[in-house]
Amino acid sequence: MEIKPQQIYLINTPTMKQELVKYLVSNICAGTALNQEDIFKAIIKREQGISTTLESGLSIPHARIEGLTSFRAAVAIIPQGIQDNYGKDIKVMFLFLSPSGEQYFPEHLKLLAKLAETFTPAFIDELCTLKTVEEIATKLPF
Repeated sequence: MEIKPQQIYLINTPTMKQELVKYLVSNICAGTALNQEDIFKAIIKREQGISTTLESGLSIPHARIEGLTSFRAAVAIIPQGIQDNYGKDIKVMFLFLSPSGEQYFPEHLKLLAKLAETFTPAFIDELCTLKTVEEIATKLPF
């Protein structure tokens, strides 16, 4: 999966986690036949089961979507941070959608593992010092 500058958002005005998820979902769905409301509900339902915010400051809201044939993602960098519903700080939100077919599940798990491994506290702090989405894009390993 390649993350382009158009899929990266530098958030300088703190917001609520749910609002940020809604914003990223609308950007992922723009220009597609994907139903924003259904995808937002699927992600929120997934988040209510167990939070995807890690101690490092990375939040990974995601959902497996019926009918999707490729992975889609958007990334938000929030230098000031926001808190999730459990009081954990979020400085990077990597929201992704994956196809629901079982053949995609190994890749889904690999992506989750790579995100947890890559987005260390030091790496997140470095991303938060960058000033443009182009700079951020060059640092991301995708």
